[in-house]
Order: sequence, then structure tokens, then C-alpha cells
Amino acid sequence: MTGANKGIGYGICKKLALNGIMVVLTARNEKRGLEAVERLKEFGLSEVLVFHQLDVTDPPSVAALAQFIKTRFGRLDILVQVYMCLTIFPLLFQLVQINCSIGFIDFL
Repeated sequence: MTGANKGIGYGICKKLALNGIMVVLTARNEKRGLEAVERLKEFGLSEVLVFHQLDVTDPPSVAALAQFIKTRFGRLDILVQVYMCLTIFPLLFQLVQINCSIGFIDFL
């Protein structure tokens, strides 16, 4: 879940996690991302929520997330991109390379 530390991204993370879906909450700003995770943990979501820093415009950041997902989960089932822009394509490419099945949801 990209851009998930506030607004609609935060709300979508909360809804998915409340429904038992494992969520990797990402944000460019690590401090704000971790704060968002702490707020969500107040709802008892510790078991289905993790944070990883991500800047979709930074190839090393994208590669680090792809490696994290591959190592920790082995695959990605759903990618939620809150703000669609051309910068998402390197992220998708990295994730597809790790043999993920992706359901893409775009919220404009």
C-alpha cells in the first residue's frame, strides 16, 4: 500500500487490516509511516500490519521493497496505489520480477 500514512491510503490500510489482510504500509517519510502504524496498532492490528519505507520515484527504494516482500512473504497479492502516476511502473516491474501475482487497485 503506497502513500498510506494519511488520508485515503491510511483508511484503506485500516479497512484491509481489519478484514484480516496482511498489509505492508509504505510511506516516503519513515517517521510518519511508523506513526501511522502505531495509530493502527491501537485497533489491535499488530499481527496483520508492517511498515516499509518506500519512495516510488527512487529505484533503490523500490528494489528494497521488492526484496523485502520476496524475503518476508514470497509473493504479493494486491498492490494499492493511492495516487497513480508514471513512477509506479518501476515498482510494478520490480514486483513482477519476484514472481508476484498482483491485483492492481488505483485510487485517483
